[in-house]
Amino acid sequence: MKPINQLMATMGNLPPANHVQPLLVTPETTEVVNGLFRRLRGIFPAWRQAWPSTEALDAAKAEWIKEFAAEGIRTLEQIEFGIQKCRKLKKPFAPSVGEFIAMCVPSPEDFGMPIAADAWLEALMGTYSHEAAKLAAQATGLFDLRAAKQEDKSLRARFERNYEVILRRAQEGKPLDGKIAIGIGHDSQKTELERAEEYASQQQARLLEIQAIPCSGTAARAQLMAKFGKKTREQRT
Repeated sequence: MKPINQLMATMGNLPPANHVQPLLVTPETTEVVNGLFRRLRGIFPAWRQAWPSTEALDAAKAEWIKEFAAEGIRTLEQIEFGIQKCRKLKKPFAPSVGEFIAMCVPSPEDFGMPIAADAWLEALMGTYSHEAAKLAAQATGLFDLRAAKQEDKSLRARFERNYEVILRRAQEGKPLDGKIAIGIGHDSQKTELERAEEYASQQQARLLEIQAIPCSGTAARAQLMAKFGKKTREQRT
């Protein structure tokens, strides 16, 4: 029988070994996680169902640290937000790491903001229940929104992207009205001449509306005949 090293040398189709760098855990991180688990055990009386022994508890702490790093949970504010959500659960069993991470990320409702679907409707109607919806509408393009329909998928995707940017600002404690990178099709990508022509068309349409001037040949003919007391075929029938 061949030695194991000779056998391995003939197996050239094996995938290369992946050398994963170990996660560096600082004493400060360990202290934060230990404090977190103490608080979780105080909130959830049935915590032993999840961590029945010291070994299981230590293994859970190591897993949570790894998942926090992978999902971007890096601030005490995020963890505190998750703790406050845990207090509102009113249940005896401790959450899984995935459930806790989800609770560390505030939703729009946590800031008094409408959910994305409602914010989209507000943008179409031009009435806003929160500044975030208005800012996202402005970043998307008010002119485009005025002419849009509810089922306009591309424009809605653009609006929801802008709304998500503003939500992330709120989650990070930043001002909501920061600059948003402009996407394809935004008003600001139009030339100055195009914007001027659009503005002139809007003003002309508004003026005609105010003065009750017909915008089509059929409407103009009907108005002229009415002025001379004549009836159209539709009016006669």
